[in-house]
Amino acid sequence: MHELAITQNIVDIALKGAPDARVTGVTIVIGELSGIVEDSVRFCFDIVAEGTAAKGANLTFHRVPTLLRCNHCAFEFKLDDRDWVCPQCGNLGGSVIQGRECYVESIDVED
Repeated sequence: MHELAITQNIVDIALKGAPDARVTGVTIVIGELSGIVEDSVRFCFDIVAEGTAAKGANLTFHRVPTLLRCNHCAFEFKLDDRDWVCPQCGNLGGSVIQGRECYVESIDVED
């Protein structure tokens, strides 16, 4: 379960970003192709944040859709139902230009 290591990093980032405050929320950006399961991160967060200033913090996830660039005609298109066919020229495949993200977007702290 790679979500445990990812969640540990999220907690570490939140605590370093707000060293003298209680963390009340963390917003995380996750791309569709990242392979990260939100429910697993939520579960791991409760375990990893126990005993820290991030305990009980609310997690918010923003999903980033997958965007591809056709290797043949350079048309950019969203990945529909894992169909990697360019709607412009019909070429199969493309370069992923969006959708693998995983980062902390913001940290909320108690006033």
